[in-house]
Amino acid sequence: MTKDKIIAWFFVILWAIVLILTFMNKMMPAMDLMAIGMFLDAIVCLIRS
Repeated sequence: MTKDKIIAWFFVILWAIVLILTFMNKMMPAMDLMAIGMFLDAIVCLIRS
């Protein structure tokens, strides 16, 4: 499995957890996890460019 596939699966799992937390009406942990996910995605994009 390539490095890009591992990163992609990590983000799929992260966004799935955010979605589950949102459906469970746990908005603050979902928003915290969403902010962390967006920050990590920005770091990955910065490293790739």
